[in-house]
Amino acid sequence: MRVGYCEDVARMITGLCTNVVPSDVWKIWNNPEYDRRLLQQPHFPQGSPTSPAVANLIAYRLDSRLSGLAKWAGASYSRYADDLLFSGDRDFRRRMDRFRTYVAVIAMEEGFEVNHHKTRIMPQSVCQRATGLVLNKHQNIGRREYDLLKATLHNAVIHGPASQNRTGHADFRSHLLGRINYLAQFNPERANKLREEFQRIRWN
Repeated sequence: MRVGYCEDVARMITGLCTNVVPSDVWKIWNNPEYDRRLLQQPHFPQGSPTSPAVANLIAYRLDSRLSGLAKWAGASYSRYADDLLFSGDRDFRRRMDRFRTYVAVIAMEEGFEVNHHKTRIMPQSVCQRATGLVLNKHQNIGRREYDLLKATLHNAVIHGPASQNRTGHADFRSHLLGRINYLAQFNPERANKLREEFQRIRWN
């Protein structure tokens, strides 16, 4: 309603984005780590298709303020889900301690809390990894992930794809192609080489 929708539309959108765990589910799956009272009330289900959009709406003010803070400090800011990423030069590194305090204060004022145990400072001399990617010079998947995919494709050519489907994917072909396409977003040249290997696999 704060962004301009009338109450009826706001309630309908809220209904599409929220869920209540049915009582019969608890008879099948009983996990003491979860609070039944909370999950039996309307809530945002984790991992739903609407989650990224809802998260971006909730974090809009946080993103705006942190973007402004980063610009003031001569750095850049980006966020993926609940991972906050800041990058800058050596001058930014020298003000890092003070900058971290500002980030924590802004997050608290916006209803969030920074997990300081997960905060990492990564100079250019180390492997800068975040959100599953290596970020040193440009975004790329890690060497280990690439080598594993390359070996899987090679072994699938020699021994057949069934021998490599150790996790039992119902559509292993689409699974492998999806991993190659994911790599193509960051390193098209390497992805093309793997795609050539993929074409050699016999799927009969």
